[in-house]
Amino acid sequence: MPLVAVEKTIHCEASLARLWPLLSDSSLVAELGGQVPYVAVDELQPDSSVRRRAKGHFAVPIDAEWTEDLGEWVEQRYVRQLRTFTKGAFHSVDFVARMQPAAGGFDLHLTIAMETAGIITGIGARLGFVSRGASKIIAAVEQIIETELAQPAPRDDETIPQVAAFSPAPLPPAVQARLDQALAAIEREHGDPDAVAHLRDYLSQTPETWLQRIRPLGLARRWGLDPVRIAGLFLAAHHHGLLQLRWEVLCPRCRNAQDGPDNLADLPQAVHCTTCNVDFEQDFSANVELTFQPEPWLRDMPAGAYCMMGAPSVPHIKVQRHVGPGEQLLIDPPLAPGSYRLRTTQAGDQTEVDWDGEAGFPSVLASGGRIVAGPPSERGKILLHNQTTGKLTFVIEELAWRQDALTGDRVIVMPAFQQYCPEQLLRPGDDVAIANVVLLFSDLKGSTSLYEALGDAVAYGLVRDHFDYLTALIEDHDGVLVKTIGDAVMAAFAAPVQAVHAALAAQQGIGGFNRGRADGGVVLKLGLHQGSCIAVTTEQHLDYFGSTVNVAARLQGESQGGDVVLSDTLMHAPGVGDMLAAEAIGERKPEPQPWARWFLVPVGVERRYFKKKASIAETTPARPP
Repeated sequence: MPLVAVEKTIHCEASLARLWPLLSDSSLVAELGGQVPYVAVDELQPDSSVRRRAKGHFAVPIDAEWTEDLGEWVEQRYVRQLRTFTKGAFHSVDFVARMQPAAGGFDLHLTIAMETAGIITGIGARLGFVSRGASKIIAAVEQIIETELAQPAPRDDETIPQVAAFSPAPLPPAVQARLDQALAAIEREHGDPDAVAHLRDYLSQTPETWLQRIRPLGLARRWGLDPVRIAGLFLAAHHHGLLQLRWEVLCPRCRNAQDGPDNLADLPQAVHCTTCNVDFEQDFSANVELTFQPEPWLRDMPAGAYCMMGAPSVPHIKVQRHVGPGEQLLIDPPLAPGSYRLRTTQAGDQTEVDWDGEAGFPSVLASGGRIVAGPPSERGKILLHNQTTGKLTFVIEELAWRQDALTGDRVIVMPAFQQYCPEQLLRPGDDVAIANVVLLFSDLKGSTSLYEALGDAVAYGLVRDHFDYLTALIEDHDGVLVKTIGDAVMAAFAAPVQAVHAALAAQQGIGGFNRGRADGGVVLKLGLHQGSCIAVTTEQHLDYFGSTVNVAARLQGESQGGDVVLSDTLMHAPGVGDMLAAEAIGERKPEPQPWARWFLVPVGVERRYFKKKASIAETTPARPP
């Protein structure tokens, strides 16, 4: 049967880093090229590799069945997707894109090779119909480039493509009116008209490919807006019926989602990844991510996908290349210094490396069931060496994947989550491990004498007012009020800097709260600690338990009133020291004891001392005389 090959080289006067996320997006290329979505099933092969078996239509409206591997790519250099058909109009379709840096930009060389099957398709090939189909795919790539480059140039540190208006069919008038009505309500509640405008454009103008798994933190980076506010915006959009939310459990190897329940109560504990053929446990802080997609009335997402896997769906994987038995392959991805994991897609060994960028990247050797970081490769290159007797798919993945992941531990301490998702509760008796959270405890100095001096009604009113004061400060600093305990408050924060800033703001503003009150006001005692704990549902709200809770409460007990007691762990959290210096907490008194350090801070017209204990864990050191 005829083999039809269509090739084209395109010179792009643009940054390859800017266009790579789009050019490597095989799903986007397929959608814009007129392909239809399909559903595939992973099949484990005898050599422990995975092939995907799919059914659907391909290129022509004829039923087709085919297999495909997990794809190949090298960051900013190479993309390949090969499909081998057992039914339909083709025997095989091979798509290859090569990128080569050149003067003023880069050259993009595209090749689409299509081996036809059957007499009718053979005739169509001779008449040019098949080549026109391939040319349509190439035209889609050109459209992607042209559309992206028509957008404003990104910031210097931004490699995510701008929101490119690929202009799908306009929304029906009734749908557009419902969308506008919901967004108007969100803007009244949430504010941020610029962010709401971004969301409106994204939901109405974005290709289906990008809407099937929306990650709010990635969009926040793309839009240059505050990630916590954007996450809150998406939670508000869920509350107002625009977006579905899904709790995805990510495979620790490929980071692909394996389950997508819409409620915490349905989150599975044990999961199997068919792509990597591994079983793993759900880890709320490490591999549970909250994502979104439009409700069907707004944009009805197809049951399948336009491509089951590609570089943009696993952006932490910088290299995925096949290497035959006994063969070597030299590649040249422009990797940044950092931490990487070296492995194969086949189940088995893996190793991690920290690369400083000074010497060449370690060569990657597969031998005897092991993956080894070998001697440095030639500078600017990476050597992949398969010393086994079978074909392997080498993977180099970046470990810093979490920056765009709205993980479970981050989202449940957001005020917007409590406000807009009260139905999201764990099953009674279930708990989830939180790897890192900052807990704040407050109390009132002399609260017992407060009730005796003021009487129950007046004292209760004062306590209630101070709860409102603290709750507003906590939420303004992206924390959540977990509960009140008598006259005390327990709050949780995802960001250490925000937690400490909230505590300082509480003490710095308490003078204003107290001013003019006939009841005399309050003196706050505050303590904070950072660490791991477990989250459970108690009395229809999320609560925290564990040693981190106990230490934070004990630190509050160390407070003398008008101060903030921080654990040593929190004091050394990233950004906290710089924030304290910026807040003019750098003026120190001599340390009377090795366990104490004092920071001087202006509070209104007075000056108060904010104290940091070196450590409080199992025992509390004696207070100095």
